[in-house]
Amino acid sequence: MPLCKQEHPVKIQELNGKIENLKSCKAIVCDLDGTLYLSGEPVEKSHEFLQKVLESGRQLFYFTNNTSRSRKTYLDKLKKLGFPSDDHFLITAADCAENYLKRNNLFPRIYLVGNRDLYADFERRGFEMVDGKAARHLPFPAAVVLGYDTELTFEKIHICYDLLIQDVPYIATHADKLCPLAGGRFMPDVGSFISMFETATDGKRPVVVGKPHQEAVETIAVKSGCSAGKIAFIGDRLYTDIRMAQKYNMVGVLVLSGETNRKMLLNSPDQPQLVVNSVSDLIDYL
Repeated sequence: MPLCKQEHPVKIQELNGKIENLKSCKAIVCDLDGTLYLSGEPVEKSHEFLQKVLESGRQLFYFTNNTSRSRKTYLDKLKKLGFPSDDHFLITAADCAENYLKRNNLFPRIYLVGNRDLYADFERRGFEMVDGKAARHLPFPAAVVLGYDTELTFEKIHICYDLLIQDVPYIATHADKLCPLAGGRFMPDVGSFISMFETATDGKRPVVVGKPHQEAVETIAVKSGCSAGKIAFIGDRLYTDIRMAQKYNMVGVLVLSGETNRKMLLNSPDQPQLVVNSVSDLIDYL
């Protein structure tokens, strides 16, 4: 059954007169978890919304910070959900990491903290994974890449720590603190891992390449060929989706179907141009 968290419905007429900005956009970029689906179940009328984006002649993209799955797994999931699943539509934080690492010559040898699925993804991108004892000996990997590892073990934590105190370049795919689940529940995300390593290393912080950072914006701009003002970013998180849109002059649309509720919005410096209950509210305005 489609999921949609409905708390105090938002009226489209109350959206600060910004609906015209959405209408003028040439590209629509959607977050996945909490925006189009929750715990693997589609948000109400998400299929109709995506179809309307394509019928309107706009470019459609998905952008996820979640690197617990590979690109192939995401495309398979989108297809299974019945969403448009062309490879060109998908942008992930792993794409941003690849761009950053290759541009900065942190390639091909890396130590990746990630699931087996993400390992395979980076191998397909041409990276050489350095594992176990080999990672601790010279020559060190060119970089440590911290992904969303739901198969995290103490050995991985220990190796990552050892490399960080040796000043190996440190990149995180994203810094989301929590990953939303259905029923208003959450589980720890990469931002929580970053805090752990920051404590252990007396303050080391990674270069973060996913939302809301510049590498993510550049990846979207290159792929869409659009200026920021012609791109709408639709998401459920204030400190990633909406912060990026606000900082880089995209049209930020907050949906209340995922992490954010009205109280969080009221108390946040990250303010969207539009607020809706879910993507279903936007169908008639595209």
